[in-house]
Amino acid sequence: MNAKLAVLTFVSLFMFFGCIGMDEVTGGYAEPDYGYSTKAMGVPMMAEEAYGGYDSYDYEYNNQMIIKEGSLSVKVETGTLEEKKDQLSSILDEYNAELSYIRFNEYTTEKRYAVTVKIAPTKFDSFMDSVSTLGEVTNIDTSFEDVAEQYTDLQTRINNLQEELTRLNALYEEADNVEEVLMIEREVTRVQTELEIYQGRALDLERRSAKSTVTVYLIEEKPALETDLIMPLEEILNLFFGSLSFAIILLVGLAGFLIPLILVFLVLRAIYRAVTKKKKK
Repeated sequence: MNAKLAVLTFVSLFMFFGCIGMDEVTGGYAEPDYGYSTKAMGVPMMAEEAYGGYDSYDYEYNNQMIIKEGSLSVKVETGTLEEKKDQLSSILDEYNAELSYIRFNEYTTEKRYAVTVKIAPTKFDSFMDSVSTLGEVTNIDTSFEDVAEQYTDLQTRINNLQEELTRLNALYEEADNVEEVLMIEREVTRVQTELEIYQGRALDLERRSAKSTVTVYLIEEKPALETDLIMPLEEILNLFFGSLSFAIILLVGLAGFLIPLILVFLVLRAIYRAVTKKKKK
């Protein structure tokens, strides 16, 4: 009886401090249903089995986890945009860059390609220099973030949670009634959720520091005559006939207003002359 009481007390403390920790991590993360069964229905799926193991995080790194990101705008000569894009493709092959995104846009005053790639951080600077040779660099933006300390903290939290799962597994094996089993399974679910959150963050840092992201903008300005001075014949004719139609409508409107006034004026003038003649006689 004392052993059961000790187990229940230990698990209750786990739940109490675990809830506090969970609020700290996620702001009140809802417990998902992982499908854990009771002991009476069979052995539940432990965290290591559900996630496929965590050994991928247990490795040494050189404390040089730096996230490098950048963007570069290059203006090329008129009529050379496609040629420069082909040259950029050659540079990507030279640096073994991974193409993530490419888009072409054409505006009133310019045409441009936006190309996003991922490269090895050690090649970041030389890659930027190589791209700069394609034309005139109009804008350059780079950022460097050292995340080694943040990654170390995540690893510590992951290791602690793994140890907590090990203790919960041992308690599970000792539990001898459904109530204890359910309490332990709830704790396994909570710890599993926290563990996956921290592992996701660690994996994101690994990926972003392993490959630098660079976006290259190739920009070709359009000649001023192409858009400002040369108008298609169709547009000129449309403008002419539109103006002519407006002028005719304006004249018709004025005529409809002035003709009645002129007629009234002529009638009044005739009456005035007739009256004047009578007075003279």
